[in-house]
Amino acid sequence: MKKVLTTSVCAAMVVTALAASASAEGGYKIGFTNSYNGNSYRQTEEAQMEIAAKELQDGGFISEYTVVEANQDAATQISQIEDFITQGYDLIIVDPASSSTLNNAIQEACDAGIPVITVNDGPVDMSDDNLYQMFFDNVAMTKALTEYVCEQMGGKGNLIELRGTAGTTTDDQFHQGVLDALEQYPDVTIVSEIYTDWTASKAQTELNSVLPTLDTVDGLVTQGGDAYAAVQAFLSAGYDTVPVIAGDNRGSFLNWWANEAPEGYKTLSAASNPWIGAMSLYVAVDLLDGKEVVNDMVVPFGNVTAETLADYTGLGDDEVAFTAYEWDDIRTEIEQQ
Repeated sequence: MKKVLTTSVCAAMVVTALAASASAEGGYKIGFTNSYNGNSYRQTEEAQMEIAAKELQDGGFISEYTVVEANQDAATQISQIEDFITQGYDLIIVDPASSSTLNNAIQEACDAGIPVITVNDGPVDMSDDNLYQMFFDNVAMTKALTEYVCEQMGGKGNLIELRGTAGTTTDDQFHQGVLDALEQYPDVTIVSEIYTDWTASKAQTELNSVLPTLDTVDGLVTQGGDAYAAVQAFLSAGYDTVPVIAGDNRGSFLNWWANEAPEGYKTLSAASNPWIGAMSLYVAVDLLDGKEVVNDMVVPFGNVTAETLADYTGLGDDEVAFTAYEWDDIRTEIEQQ
């Protein structure tokens, strides 16, 4: 039903037996505004959307697919949404920079009869019949990761939390998951919170500065994009044993875990599924074809365990393990929850 794929696998596997649709006569114009593409997750998201869009264009479902970047600037993203409205796009996909700042622009599109799909970050704090939101239960994900790390720490000790971008809804949700987990572990103390923008280089630089100031660190939990950087920072700081580090489904960490970590090293890797963007394109076609789609869609995140690790080795360092879905499974598992 689902296939675990790397970024090198073409989404052609997903578009099978393309059926006739209302879009076959010319196809739809779809615009995507991405709040940020400066890390491997967002780059994987965009790359898979491009592959899916090409398949949908070849099938006659999409006539035009346009991607614009907001570079973490909400005002820019508002302008991009308004431009898509003015240019007569049939549907707008938004990976939002804010849960509230974009609301007026999104409402403007909805009022103009243009459906909007938010993906990945979010949901935004508004509702409309023309607004469809695809998002992850980020609180549940980091809660599960943190609980696992705390268990491996023996329920006590010092924990570092690597956060994302300050002020974003996604970072707030991930952080809440950590706090929820720690309610069960009063003897675990967060000794440092580090904002990394979900990037490895910033994480390693910050950790290199922080680790010498701490007596001991027993575990680390991350939101994604910087788990292997944490490994390198601990090794550079002279740690004989790398503490338990929650993985982030990046190739760099998964390959280290499989090939270089001490024998029996125990951890859990989890991340949001960057294929959510490609999913949104199939949902967009269904919407524009008049099929029934629910307004709120929770997309599952992916876990990699010691038992499944071998299925994910061989990724490039910057690749993100993800799960792709057949179109029919998107409809039954995601759209109709």
